[in-house]
Amino acid sequence: MFDIQSTSSFNTDKLVDGDDYDYITRTSLNQGVLQTTGFVNKDNINSAGTWSLGLLQMDFFYRKRPWYAGQFVRKVIPKITIPDDAKLFFQTVLNMQKPVLLQVLVRNVDDTFRKAKIYLPQTSSSEIDFAFMESFMRELEESRLRELEAYLLATDLNDYRLSQSDKSALNQFMNMNWQEFRIGDLFAKISTVKLHYKAKELPQNPMGKYSLPCLTSSFMNQGLNYYAPRERATILNNVISIPSNSDVYRAYYQSKDFTVLSDAYAIHWKDESTKISSKQYLFMVACINKVTDLPGYSYKNKLGGWNVVKDKYISLPATEEGQPNLTVMEQLVFALQKIVIADVAKYTARNLKITRSVVEHSEGAKVVELHPPVKYNLDVKIESTIAAEPFECYKWERFDQSIIDFFGGDKTILIGCTKDKRQQEWVLVHNIYNVRLGRTKGSVEEHRDMFDRISLLVLYELDKPERLTAFKVDGHQTMDNEELKALGYPNLYLRKSYETFNITPLEMDLSSLVKQHLIERLIEMNSKDKGTPVFIEP
Repeated sequence: MFDIQSTSSFNTDKLVDGDDYDYITRTSLNQGVLQTTGFVNKDNINSAGTWSLGLLQMDFFYRKRPWYAGQFVRKVIPKITIPDDAKLFFQTVLNMQKPVLLQVLVRNVDDTFRKAKIYLPQTSSSEIDFAFMESFMRELEESRLRELEAYLLATDLNDYRLSQSDKSALNQFMNMNWQEFRIGDLFAKISTVKLHYKAKELPQNPMGKYSLPCLTSSFMNQGLNYYAPRERATILNNVISIPSNSDVYRAYYQSKDFTVLSDAYAIHWKDESTKISSKQYLFMVACINKVTDLPGYSYKNKLGGWNVVKDKYISLPATEEGQPNLTVMEQLVFALQKIVIADVAKYTARNLKITRSVVEHSEGAKVVELHPPVKYNLDVKIESTIAAEPFECYKWERFDQSIIDFFGGDKTILIGCTKDKRQQEWVLVHNIYNVRLGRTKGSVEEHRDMFDRISLLVLYELDKPERLTAFKVDGHQTMDNEELKALGYPNLYLRKSYETFNITPLEMDLSSLVKQHLIERLIEMNSKDKGTPVFIEP
């Protein structure tokens, strides 16, 4: 049914500006599209009408356009003719293989995928029922378009044409009267009841009485990654949330019900006589982030909580009387929303009309009996791919959500290894882990800017990657070979300089990482230089 082959990977320096082709990486962010590019060459191009498979997260995506690929991406080629309206149906079926593929090493994906079987609907004559798939996908699309249409109507964005006041607000933006305001003069921190839960004890999806989103310091999903009972909780909405202990101090406007769990707080407009709209809050959140969401703040260099933030100043549009110009904020955000949503509104109106006519026409047709689904063998051939990108540094979005949730997704961590028992003992005795600097194989010189942000070290043994240990990173410094020799470092052939990290052992259950073969996957992706440190950052 499908053939899976390697993609022709190449050096990303060869990419040229343009929008004729997609450039695909192994990440699932934006469906794995890193950027669009112009024509590069004929040898490396992958044809349209295929699926891509990222080997790190095992995500399948259908490719309507010709595409180029980075490292560890495979292409899935259908051996049968699949109608256009059924292709997304097949994408869902293929992605149902993800839980199984994530449990095996990359070198075993070949056999695992080859042996996989998928369930598809069949007709009375035992053929694949493409008609049902097409009908199902059209009705599903109409349902989603109706929801989108309802949202546009509820938010007054169905009419995306700019009014005269919208145009006036946009034209006056550059010449607007701006003034600095102390945050504590405009906003007040909201007192909340302390919840006696630990994040790891709470479900990450709504479950029974655990239905209220909880705010933590994470920037993933705006900090709302856990759910608690509503009973005894302080329920908030239409406020601004800010983390108080994080790598990223990004404020968010929270429109729906939530409560505060830990390492974060909520603020609201201080003047109770003035009701602040969602658009005005959105405007002010962007202004707050100009002074809180800065690269210099981290776990090492903390911004601080409300006692610090309240004394910072933000710039806002001001009236002639020197007060925040809430009317202008409302108009600007509304105008910008119309500009951004215009293409969506046009798409909704156009496609809803087409989809409705197709569905209405189908309703008059003969109803096809749906027989029990049939198992089909995927029948694939898998080959290896060529590395094309630096392997030493990854973004969190490249990993499966369970791994992101385990670490929080807002920390910069270092994954390293000990080559033998002597090095392992030296690390544990001295509470120091070192990485190479300078112009040498395995050097992390180009990642110096991350050293201050690293808060966690995960160590594995090179020959036993299932043996993991976690350490808190307390600080770092550069040491030369003589200093390491004086500490009895068990390597006779030392390089000129190293970056050393001061570490403290942590009690962490890392069994879930072992089950997902995280370390083995990273090793396989750089099998030529085993043991090279890997950085993972937000």
